[in-house]
Amino acid sequence: MQTGTSRFPRTSLGSRKVKWFGSSCSRGILLNEPPGGSVWRNPAAWAKRRQKAGCPICRRGRPRDVVAVLSASWASAPSRAPLPGYVAVVAKRHVVEPFELSASSRHAFWEDVMLVAKALSDLLSPAKMNYELHGNTIPHLHVHVYPRYVDDPFVGGPIDPRRASFVRTRDELLRIRRAIRDASMRARRRQSSRR
Repeated sequence: MQTGTSRFPRTSLGSRKVKWFGSSCSRGILLNEPPGGSVWRNPAAWAKRRQKAGCPICRRGRPRDVVAVLSASWASAPSRAPLPGYVAVVAKRHVVEPFELSASSRHAFWEDVMLVAKALSDLLSPAKMNYELHGNTIPHLHVHVYPRYVDDPFVGGPIDPRRASFVRTRDELLRIRRAIRDASMRARRRQSSRR
């Protein structure tokens, strides 16, 4: 397969494209919360969510749809996603901004993001990997990792998770889980051999 040439609506994972006008990416994918816009428009609600006790991810204990537990994060891959291969990498530590992490924790988090991106790239052979970090709705550090394809529905513009979605099968999610797990095991072996 030539890099980035998967044909929609079928992908190299076989996902089916569907119209889905559900909640926004971080609300729907990480927590299945109802839509409602950026919480920071309401300063009191925003201040509450910024605290660990008010954070929806921390209250739940972890994000939904976890497919891998990494050193500094969880990898979350819901069955409905904006693009095939989509994964959210969610920090285990409650911080809003990456700079709030200590240097070693920040390094570990970004290593996890890169591990997930490389695993997805090896599995899916996309044209490009995209990374989005917002936190406008859920103030808990997370990065959206999107494999992009030459004919994906967002070519020439930003990804809009409200516009279209893909439904992934259990087998497709298992392949993503295995790819991330195998990449994590290889990384641990490399670290062990350096010691």
